[in-house]
Amino acid sequence: MKYMIMIYDNAQTREHFSGPDGKELMAEVDAIMAELTESGELIGGEALADPSQSKAIRLVEGVPAITDGPLAEAKEHFGGYLMVECESFDRAAEIARRWPSARFTPLEVRPLMTHDGAEM
Repeated sequence: MKYMIMIYDNAQTREHFSGPDGKELMAEVDAIMAELTESGELIGGEALADPSQSKAIRLVEGVPAITDGPLAEAKEHFGGYLMVECESFDRAAEIARRWPSARFTPLEVRPLMTHDGAEM
């Protein structure tokens, strides 16, 4: 079963990764990525640029328009994701629990829908 692990950030989270502890935190990320690659569970994943660089598509007077900024104002923002294929939801949640940023901000694990629209 495929899952998306959504990684949330805030301004302080990225400072942790670029600060004095950053090298150790990134080593943990690299270790988890190597483990997931070795096990065949990793499908992909990416970090996202700062939300100040995003555009949102919103209805303006009934017409979709391109606007500045993230979709929602919040203390936390969507910072990246992992796509994994695991035997169980518990395994995907365990991967998320071990992700280093889980010490600072929440992560969300969500199963993917099938191509026919069925939820897992």
